[in-house]
This record gives sequence, structure tokens and C-alpha cells, in this order.
Amino acid sequence: MKRFILMGVLVIACTQGFSQQQSDVAKEYMLIVRYRTNAPAPSADVVKTNGQHWGEFIGDLAKSGKLVSGLRPKPTGRTITGQDKTVQESAYMGDKPVVSAFFVVKAASLDEATEIAKQVPIYELGGSVEIREVMNDAK
Repeated sequence: MKRFILMGVLVIACTQGFSQQQSDVAKEYMLIVRYRTNAPAPSADVVKTNGQHWGEFIGDLAKSGKLVSGLRPKPTGRTITGQDKTVQESAYMGDKPVVSAFFVVKAASLDEATEIAKQVPIYELGGSVEIREVMNDAK
């Protein structure tokens, strides 16, 4: 009987420990960085300082182990639209904000991902960051 009770306690303890570990597992969030193509051009000094801030931001994120990946699309490309799949020989550059970069970061919650996103230097240039949890269907 004692052995049965001990086994039950052990199973409960292990299950609680596992469920705690599961809730502590970091999720992945995409930070979609946008800027306005019709915004006034910043001065050379502002661009230089902003570039330094980007280097610090990415370096700190990498050192923290929270950076999964980050990419910046080139300004050239193609846009395909409509049911007839019309191809336009340029990336989308309208008067609305366009994607200038994106990062995938590890965070325990949307709140933590939001705090990371608040550190992105794009705000210095009037940009924005959208935060979305990543759904990895490949796993």
C-alpha cells in the first residue's frame, strides 16, 4: 500500500513538473517591421545613429538567445496579384507602410514579445512593428 501511495505521489510530482516545464517553453513570435515609403527622408546623422542602434539591438537579441532568425528583403522583386496572377516587376511600394525587415524571436508570452518589439529602432524613423505568434505546421 505504501509503495502504491509513493508511486502515486511520484507520478503527480512528475506530471506537475512536466506541465510547469511545458508552460515555461518559449514560443516563437514574428516581429514584422514596417516603414512608410512616403515619410520625409532622415538626415545622414539620423541614419548613421539609427544603423548603430540596429546593430546594438540585433547583437543584444542574439546574445540573449532570443533571436531565432531575421531577414531584410531587398527593395526589388515582383508582386503577383488577382485571380489572373498579374505579375508586376517591382516589390510593393505604396503609400502604406511596407515591410522592411522581420525577425523571429523566442518569448514566453505575447507580453514578452511586445517588450522585445518595443526595443526595435524603427520607431526612431516613424516605423511600426507588428507582433504575431508563429504557427509552425512543419513540426
